[in-house]
Amino acid sequence: MTSGINLCSLMSTELPVRRNRQSQRGFTLIELLVVIAIIAVLIGLLLPAVQRVRVAAANTQSLNNLKQLALALQNHYSTHQAFPPMFGTVPKGGPNLAGGSIFYHLLPYVELDNVHRMGVDASRSLPLKILHAPLDPTYTDTGTFPLPPEFNPPWADPSNPTWGLSSYSANWQVFGDTPAQVSKIRDGLSNTMVFGEKYAVAQRPVRPGATLWGYGVDPRSIPDQFNPPLGPGAYPTEVQWANDQPADSLYVTMYHPRTGFVNRGGAVPTSWYGTKPWRCRCMLKPEWAPPVDNVHPQKSQSFTTAGINIALADGSARFVSSQTSDPVWSAAETPNYGETIGLDN
Repeated sequence: MTSGINLCSLMSTELPVRRNRQSQRGFTLIELLVVIAIIAVLIGLLLPAVQRVRVAAANTQSLNNLKQLALALQNHYSTHQAFPPMFGTVPKGGPNLAGGSIFYHLLPYVELDNVHRMGVDASRSLPLKILHAPLDPTYTDTGTFPLPPEFNPPWADPSNPTWGLSSYSANWQVFGDTPAQVSKIRDGLSNTMVFGEKYAVAQRPVRPGATLWGYGVDPRSIPDQFNPPLGPGAYPTEVQWANDQPADSLYVTMYHPRTGFVNRGGAVPTSWYGTKPWRCRCMLKPEWAPPVDNVHPQKSQSFTTAGINIALADGSARFVSSQTSDPVWSAAETPNYGETIGLDN
């Protein structure tokens, strides 16, 4: 019997398959390192661009905050026919010696009427978003600051040392101790600064401070802290300025939310050009992004080395270059010195 060929067995026989070894080869170590290096270069190129976008957005936010404050100031004037004082009552001479800081008076005009209704003492501890500049390197995580007890004003509850911080200060040269009329700004609304950027916390080895938005003191409540003492219901005059302000007076502490303050007499700087007497106005140009551990509490500070954002009395907000000189900055702070220097000079 002749044996036949089993076709099924033949078809089922596995034939050797030649695999493509080249298609299974992975990355070599050198190729992997090259890829990683390329990715690192791309990240290095992108990060500065991303950072610039973030800084620009933060700067825009700060300008917007200042713009809102400037418009709030105009709305306050429309309502009361006066600018609010640095600390005190509107109108002038009201019986309440805890009248409130300039920022407290502006709360109803920045959609914070609920905070205003809390009262001067109860509201002072709150951090306010409109007073926080995103680029301020000193603004604390909580937006608050513990005030040393020796600097507590007489109207504030001493059992609560917590105060809200501000990345902006008000120009004392404009607002002073009593409500001011727009006629005071004879140099022009578009030439006079009302608010500007400032470090929230001013650390330094001697006499540090902070910018506390609700802080202040009505001069009438501390008459004996002037030289000579103030009469009943009186405000400081040229007589008190001529004798300087006592260094331990609450009127000259480093925690007021102000710049351009007429402080105590001192040596006239060589850059002072004004025709009126020098009174250590602390109104020379800002400190341009200074180290956070060496900050002057009564000067303005920029958050970048390029310059600083400010608000003007006409309701606008703008950027001022760090190339700005002392005379130009002083001209912007003084409302009625008759300077013709512009911030663009």
